[in-house]
Order: sequence, then structure tokens, then C-alpha cells
Amino acid sequence: MNDIIRFLELEDPAITIEDISTEGRVKTVTLSTPPEIRFCPRCSFRMHSRGIRIRRVNHPILQDTYQLVLLLKQRRWRCTNGQCRYEENESFNFISKHRRNTNAADFLIVNEFRDLTKSAADIARKFNTSDTYAINVFEGNQSFLGSLFIRV
Repeated sequence: MNDIIRFLELEDPAITIEDISTEGRVKTVTLSTPPEIRFCPRCSFRMHSRGIRIRRVNHPILQDTYQLVLLLKQRRWRCTNGQCRYEENESFNFISKHRRNTNAADFLIVNEFRDLTKSAADIARKFNTSDTYAINVFEGNQSFLGSLFIRV
């Protein structure tokens, strides 16, 4: 299974694949991390798990004929100290907080803008984002533009 994780270019070594399913043109991969002991970053008390939240994330790699969806099983943690009660969710290295696409999507969106025949709406549709987001990613990554475009 580690070969599949390397193939998907997921940057988290603790991930395990629980299930792979295909329905039509959508491949779904369920990922989780093994349980571990956590301590509160504020008061150093032990934290306990409040259950698992399943998060649906689009992964833009392998979208030739299939759409790849990752189901991330994230644990929610709460501090056992009655005065602290700090809460946090488990995080994964390959996706930013509150995002529905993996971090690879930003680079691929910028790369798609090389084709001058495609509009921002076409690119956004390909990566399951809004056209505003695609334009903001393109404008925000202007440092990549010099290396991506061929200079004549």
C-alpha cells in the first residue's frame, strides 16, 4: 500500500489506506492514521478522541478518465483538563485547513494557464473549483510564471 501512497504523492508517512472503491467514473480512496497518544499544546494534559470525522477531498491527479476522491478519517481531540478544554482536529500534510482540494491542485491550476485557449472557467471546472479561486491562485503564484512559460 505504501507504493500507492507514493504514487498519489501524499506527503504524510503515517497514512494507511483502508478502502479503495470505484463507482462509475469516481474512484474513492479512504485514508486514516493510526491512533496515537496526544497531549494538549496549551497545558500538557492528555487529550482524548471525540470521534472520527470523515472529510471528502478532491485530488486532481489521475483525472484523465476518473475523478479521484480522498475520504480522510480525521480524529477530533479534546483536552481532559476541565479548565482548558482545548480542541483540535487531526491534520494531514498534503492538505491545508478548510480546503476541499489537495495542495497539488494549486500547482496544476497554474500549469493549466499555460494553454491560452482555455478560460479560467474551463480550468476551474477541471479541478472542481470556482473560476475566482483559479484566477486568485494564478495571480498569487506569479513567481512560478517565469519558470512555467516558454520564453522566446
